[in-house]
Formats: sequence, C-alpha cells, structure tokens
Amino acid sequence: MNTASSDLTKHLLVLKERLLHPTDYEKAFQYFIEEFGGDVEFIQMGQPQPLPMLTPIIDRIACTALGKTVKVNRLKLTSIPGHAFHHGSASVDGRVVVVLFFESLNKGLMTIIPGARGAAEFARFSLPAAVPMNPSAN
Repeated sequence: MNTASSDLTKHLLVLKERLLHPTDYEKAFQYFIEEFGGDVEFIQMGQPQPLPMLTPIIDRIACTALGKTVKVNRLKLTSIPGHAFHHGSASVDGRVVVVLFFESLNKGLMTIIPGARGAAEFARFSLPAAVPMNPSAN
C-alpha cells in the first residue's frame, strides 16, 4: 500500500489500465487512493499546475452527477513532472472531488464523495480536441 513512488512508471501504467476499463472506473480510483494517496514521496513530486481547461468540464460533470447546477470550488491540481499526469482535489456542494488526468490518454476521472445516490459518483472524461494542453510544463 502507498508504494507508487517506489516504481512510479509501473504504478501509473496500472492506473492507466484501470482508467481504461469500459465501465468500472471505481477500480482506478481505489488504486489511486491505495497506492498513491498516502505516499509522501509521490505527493512531494507534484508541482502545482492549474489547468483552467478542466474547470468547465469538471463543473459540467458535477452538475450532471448531482442533478442540479453547481460550481466546483478550490480546484487544486498537481502535475507529476515527466509523466504528463495530473491529480488534485476540489469541493462541490459540500462534497469532496478527486480528479485524475492523463495527457497521453486525454482521459481523466472525476470522483465525487459522497455522490448523489450513494458513497461516490465516478465519471471518466476526455478533453475536446480543440482544447490545448501545455506539455512544456511536464
């Protein structure tokens, strides 16, 4: 548990594979929490990097998941240099939001805890092709 920094490339590959599962996104979230969540070395690798292009997408997902108009607050994202991987947290409507995003896949996962219908809501997303990323930051 909490060993992502011991072999970051391997653990990010496992996380990517779980994120690509056709329906069970919860496995990616659970793996992230178990392997990355309490790994102090991994957390210290991160560099704050706002990704403003994610904010409207995350807002839209939150509105759909919660069934009402809401705004995500205090979105704080961190980039892991050299891996084009971003993760972070926010809040929405008194709930916790966890966000993961892989530039190489153009896919991310947003988790809202608690969800509108239970313990958590999971949503996988992609950025529109017209939205540029800044790869020079990695």
